[in-house]
Amino acid sequence: MIKWTMINMNLLLMFLMIMNNLIFKNNNNNNYNNITTYNRNMELYSIQSPFMKNMNIIKRRYHTSLNNNLIIVQKNNNEDNLKLNNLEINNFHKWLVGFTDGDGSFYMKGTERDLKFFYGFHLHKDDISCLEHIKNNLKLPNNINIRETSVQLTVTKKQWMNDNLLPIFDKYPCMNIKYYSYMKWKEGLMKSLNKVSSNKELMEYKTLINNYEIIKDMKIPYNHMNDHWILGFLEAEGSLTIESKRNSCKLFISQHEKSKKTLEAIKDYILNNWKPIDNTPMFIKNYLLNNWNNMIYLSKTNKCNVINLTTANMDFLYYVIIPKFNSMNWYSIKYNSFMNWQSIINIYMKGLHKVNNKDIMNYIEYTRNLNKKGINKINYNIELYNNIINNNKPLYNKNYPYRTNSIIHSKKSITGVGVFVYDLNNTLIMTFTSHVTAGTHFNCSKHEIAKYIKNGN
Repeated sequence: MIKWTMINMNLLLMFLMIMNNLIFKNNNNNNYNNITTYNRNMELYSIQSPFMKNMNIIKRRYHTSLNNNLIIVQKNNNEDNLKLNNLEINNFHKWLVGFTDGDGSFYMKGTERDLKFFYGFHLHKDDISCLEHIKNNLKLPNNINIRETSVQLTVTKKQWMNDNLLPIFDKYPCMNIKYYSYMKWKEGLMKSLNKVSSNKELMEYKTLINNYEIIKDMKIPYNHMNDHWILGFLEAEGSLTIESKRNSCKLFISQHEKSKKTLEAIKDYILNNWKPIDNTPMFIKNYLLNNWNNMIYLSKTNKCNVINLTTANMDFLYYVIIPKFNSMNWYSIKYNSFMNWQSIINIYMKGLHKVNNKDIMNYIEYTRNLNKKGINKINYNIELYNNIINNNKPLYNKNYPYRTNSIIHSKKSITGVGVFVYDLNNTLIMTFTSHVTAGTHFNCSKHEIAKYIKNGN
């Protein structure tokens, strides 16, 4: 049997603060799980330069700890450290396809007399390290072209692309509208190599490939969706944001409406295959699973014909998204943004933004514009972050969802009504934002919920 309570949020604050001290009086918040971790054997941010050799790069070893200790491992940027084993190279290939779907290109240039096939990337100069990884792991024959604000890596050798690229993209296919370009690009490349078509005939492929035209008789193989493709696509097309006024964070991927099905496939894959980590508090895990289908959502198409796939629930980010992305290898400068982003999420989840500490407020404000590049790039400050985490006791109770903790510790008058469900031992077991959501969960009307709260039966 359970007992219900429904009260105005103003009264709820006082009530829950009392309950907070009773329910988990044996809880030791010093052991609050620190999800913010170092990713296994990946760079924190690019500190390599084509003009500097034998530099040390920061690496990190992945772990999930129950304390606040983090690990830094430094290694030399030599050839041995860049070699991957078979499993890692397969995962890299999956990542590469996702990254190519976002930032890579298959295209043709030239005239009937001199028609060339291209595959490559044109990125911000901060991502030179990413191109170095791609070049080394694929053993690309071409050098990186370094410009004032950008870097470019392209390959035009047809036989090399036939022998090295086609096996990768045939095994792990593209999964947005770039799939159509690749298939026609491949078809043209094969005809050119086998000399079964003239350049004049192949010129027809050029327009089709370069304009990303949808080919009706081809279906994108979304059933090949995988974790590493999603990470690669996120590194190219994803955005990580911090909303300091709302004390929340968000992750979203934007695509043209032509690729709406790609976003739907990502959403379905995550909801069907990703789960909260094992040490997620039971109350929070139940809350997540009961609301699972609402954790990721698609926006409406905007006036620019763009759609966003978004996840903004802090518990979902903390116990599902961050651990998953920390278990994989990142290769682009986006990892620097990710480390900044997850450090802020960890601060929010512990409630440290509610502590009267200027260092914490300055850190949040400093990190807020985490997607800047070049001279304005916000480098991840591990020393400052460690100082905040190690010298401030968590304010929030790790057993409560983020929103519940926010309500308990809110200094503002919160309007509205909430439904909170307790067991007979006065342990909070679930929360709802309204009569309607509570009624939906318990398969009854909102009026029955209101009646039960008022009369107790």
